[in-house]
Amino acid sequence: MNFICFDLEGPLSPKDNAYELMKLFPNGDRIFEVISRYDDLLTLEEKEDYEPGDTLALIVPFLLLHNITEDNITTLATEASFTGGATELISWLEHNGWKVFCITTTYEQYAIHITQKLGIYAHNVACTPFPLNKLRQTLCKEDVTLLQKTEEAILTMQPVADDGRIKQSLDHFFSVPVKWFTSERKGAVGYRRSLVQLRGYQMHHYACFLSSAIN
Repeated sequence: MNFICFDLEGPLSPKDNAYELMKLFPNGDRIFEVISRYDDLLTLEEKEDYEPGDTLALIVPFLLLHNITEDNITTLATEASFTGGATELISWLEHNGWKVFCITTTYEQYAIHITQKLGIYAHNVACTPFPLNKLRQTLCKEDVTLLQKTEEAILTMQPVADDGRIKQSLDHFFSVPVKWFTSERKGAVGYRRSLVQLRGYQMHHYACFLSSAIN
């Protein structure tokens, strides 16, 4: 049997899930653009333990602050369109002996809904597990205050023109100890360390997925 793997955003669906999520609250698009630029700066710096394209992880605190829920993610998925020809291509592949997979960093609630509409089985989709509602329960008053102050600062910045401020401000923010994100860890760690833990879990999930697919 032949195997084929697709990314989700672009090849199968044209919209950027993270950007659309951030647009659900006031100035979310502007915040996303600054955080996305911060991701670029970290990539150019070749910072240790950082992977290009971690914007999906970096926006998590702001989704929590503005009470974005897993239902919001699912709703966006129901409204998402498909890339032209994607539906016909997946159908043709399935009917001609191909085993179709989707490997994406997109949040699980978004990826599973869209791929199911395309006819790709859920067990053939590797994506980012994202217990957003559970994370919100651990957000404390101090976290909210820090997030609000950081957001106010972000809204005074422009990508490229304010790269120095972006780097300095968000380096500080993502190094501040926090108590949310994972109940398994002992003591507080920085936001960035917490997000690295999410990526580590994500990559383990991908590895298990690929192993089971091949076998």
